[in-house]
Amino acid sequence: LNPTSYSHPIINTVWLSCRSRRRALTLWRYGWRHQTPIIKKGLLRRVPSVPSRAGAGLLPSLGSPLDSPPHSHQSSQTNQHMGPRSVAEEIADAKRTFPGVLVATATDSFMQCSYERSPYTRVRLTLSFPDGYPDGHQLIVSVVADDIVPVGLKRKLEGDLNQVAADNKNKGYTQIEHIFRHLTTFINENMFVPCWRELKQCVSLVKTSNENESSTKQSTISIYERQGKIRLGIVASKYHYNCSITVDPAYPDFSPANSGKACLLKVTATNFSEPIVLVLTSQAQEIVRRMQEGLSREKAVLLSNPIKVPKHFHLGAVLDKERVTSNSTILDIKHDTEALKRVNDLRKKEATSVRASGDNGYVNTKQLARDRKNARRAIQKLTEEERKHDEDLNSKERQWQLEEKKRLEGYYDSHIGQGGTIDPQPSLLVLVSFLVQKIKGLVDERCPACKERVLPENPDDLALMYGKHKSARERSKECKRRRPMRVYCGHWYHRDCLTTTMTEPPFGLSCPAPGCGKRIYHPDFSGDIQTLEREWAAKQARLREVEDAMNFL
Repeated sequence: LNPTSYSHPIINTVWLSCRSRRRALTLWRYGWRHQTPIIKKGLLRRVPSVPSRAGAGLLPSLGSPLDSPPHSHQSSQTNQHMGPRSVAEEIADAKRTFPGVLVATATDSFMQCSYERSPYTRVRLTLSFPDGYPDGHQLIVSVVADDIVPVGLKRKLEGDLNQVAADNKNKGYTQIEHIFRHLTTFINENMFVPCWRELKQCVSLVKTSNENESSTKQSTISIYERQGKIRLGIVASKYHYNCSITVDPAYPDFSPANSGKACLLKVTATNFSEPIVLVLTSQAQEIVRRMQEGLSREKAVLLSNPIKVPKHFHLGAVLDKERVTSNSTILDIKHDTEALKRVNDLRKKEATSVRASGDNGYVNTKQLARDRKNARRAIQKLTEEERKHDEDLNSKERQWQLEEKKRLEGYYDSHIGQGGTIDPQPSLLVLVSFLVQKIKGLVDERCPACKERVLPENPDDLALMYGKHKSARERSKECKRRRPMRVYCGHWYHRDCLTTTMTEPPFGLSCPAPGCGKRIYHPDFSGDIQTLEREWAAKQARLREVEDAMNFL
């Protein structure tokens, strides 16, 4: 620590700035360990001063093992504190400082690197070193656009990183370090990097949905990048639905340490009734779960229906069912007809008496017995062949049904990889579009049976339909008859309209909504037509008994 023996900037700084032996030793050890200039870190202001000991010549006699470092070690420490002096040293320092940045190729003219926070958050860069670098010349940064980095994110990152390089072009070989720091900070703090394209589409979707709304009541969307949260407010007439969507850091996958969902949906405020909110929210959450398992958008929406149909329930309308005849059906009918004809001929041959070709008309009983025996064998053989043929057809039918079931469940989806794994699908845009379309469509939807609005114009009347109101019982009973109820096909009916449709003939009708055609089903009513017919017949019998009693009295 003697400035007369060592010509080192840190040693001189400590000698000239410190008044005590203990403070000088503290600052020297910090600079030795962390290899950084002490003045830049401001340590002279943070380290408390210690009263100096009386006497002179205390610093040279500290007795520390750092008093006399080797000359080679001293020169290396001096070079490190002075910073890198070439492109190779700058790249090596950047690798040590940012080990998470993967450098694929590094030369004196360009460098290719990448950084990822998760398998679905990866950004690749190309840094080009111009002639005369770094004397007043900045690096040229180019971001590679791919499925993860869309064009919009590419332009933003390139502009920001090139601006960082321009701000530090007169600071020596430090541009790579500042570029890496800005890149890692941006990716680690911005949770919407893997869903950048979807986020822009969500904002555009919300703005488009406000075209038919007044300027005072419009849907809004707010984005919080560091929290990975979206606040969505959907407004339709006098109704509103406010929710928050939190994107998982591993999006479109999920991390078990967090919510376990790629997009966590929470309702914050709404004036819809609780049963309606439960139906819409549960289906939206199920869509996200199905898509993070690898299903496509269409299959996820289909299988996320909160209303489950019972087993052996036919979705097609019973009265409008059409018979489809294909070539295989015609061939099967032709084969069965020929087999029945052969059996009929053999039966006739068995029952017919076979006479010998003689003048006396003698009956050959042995020949008759052989013919009958051969006919029975032929019938038995033909029956066995037809049985095997039917078993093959049934086996093919069962196999087709299993494959169709798996295909419906999404295990044969187009996103299945070569190794048999299913890649999670992006679900943010699907979630936001589902909520916007269903909520805005529900307000204007009409009952397919009576053609009137499903929801009342006043949200307070909707609360009467589901709540218990002692002071307005009559009004509450009238409103409950108009309570909205959703059926399996996704359309909404009034309670009285649905009861009439399900409990009165004709049974098994299809939904009359435009473009639907599916059979109407709700879990409050039986899906078996025979059960509905028996219940209707019993109801009519009770009405006739009551009418007869009234006529008798």
